Amino acid sequence: MNKKNIAYFTTSSTNLGVFNQLVELAINIDRTSFTPIFILSNDIVENHLIKRLKENNIKVLSLKSNRYYHFLQLFKLIKILKNNNIHIVHTRLRRCDFYANLSKFFYKVIVVNHIVDDHYDHFNTFHKHLSKSLGIIYKIFSNFSDAIIANSKENFNYHKKLNSNTYFLNNGIDTSYYKRNEIYRNQLLVKHCMSENALNVGFVGEFKKIKGIDLLIEIIKEFKNHKKINFIICAGGNYLKEEFDNEFSDCNNVFNLGFVSNLNEYYSLFDLQIYTSLSEGMQNVMLESFSSGNPAICPDAPGYSSLVDSNKGFLVEREKDEYVKKLYFLEGNPNILREMSLKCRSDMVNKHNFIKLSKKLEIIYNSLI
Repeated sequence: MNKKNIAYFTTSSTNLGVFNQLVELAINIDRTSFTPIFILSNDIVENHLIKRLKENNIKVLSLKSNRYYHFLQLFKLIKILKNNNIHIVHTRLRRCDFYANLSKFFYKVIVVNHIVDDHYDHFNTFHKHLSKSLGIIYKIFSNFSDAIIANSKENFNYHKKLNSNTYFLNNGIDTSYYKRNEIYRNQLLVKHCMSENALNVGFVGEFKKIKGIDLLIEIIKEFKNHKKINFIICAGGNYLKEEFDNEFSDCNNVFNLGFVSNLNEYYSLFDLQIYTSLSEGMQNVMLESFSSGNPAICPDAPGYSSLVDSNKGFLVEREKDEYVKKLYFLEGNPNILREMSLKCRSDMVNKHNFIKLSKKLEIIYNSLI
């Protein structure tokens, strides 16, 4: 069988969660059967992921079109597809889904839309202008894709009704990088003057409204200066940040660290992690945390519910009291917490390993060719 050329098409190299997933899949794909290239809608921004692609001899091209409404990117995309004899376009993010599906009218190619986020409210959440119109147009042109890949049960069930060629593929995680390290843990305990016997509750995200910061504040209020429970906040952004800092300025068990670049080390400091977002599309933080052995307490919402079961944490209503009850339960039952931690790690190794996921992806590609 002749090698097939695959173009991985997404918006930006700076959208690290989405971009990293595609980079790892491409690097681990069988190079005797497939030749991968990358196409970015936006300008190329050099970073460690671009470097990894170059080290693996994977070409990166740009449409230099930094907006959804820059319609000339369609013709730039078609030109690249033709010049590189692309057989399959694997898209991730709505803008790229749309333009790749539209390109099929001008160039014979197989298009695979890899759905990232919740199908219900994407355009209302992320587009201020013409959100309803964009949603309608996107849905019409999504009918032209040859296959859909979903990474959550909710999205899979939704798209399977619309397109019989819908596949489920877990998001992946680098389990060799994200793993518990007692050296990191002990160093950070000393750095932040924390008791080694306290329960360390992590929160990773941003100070944004969609991340449920108001709920986070209400939860932590119940544990002010608790001697056996610490809260470690690793988050950039500004939404309610000043209110948060003022509320907990005199608390010796709340550590607001801002943006943290060495998250893999801080995951080893956590004993569990709480999530308060309204929904979650990519799940990267949860996968990283699970791989490091941290069970979750999170809302029963799209994105979370496909990953969390009773062996790896708790799905709860988005109410303060529900989180508080589960935190006290785990603080009082360290053996259960330890069992959950082991299960989190084993599930990531067995079900979210990029090498295994790339093999599943190859089967999908071959079924479409």
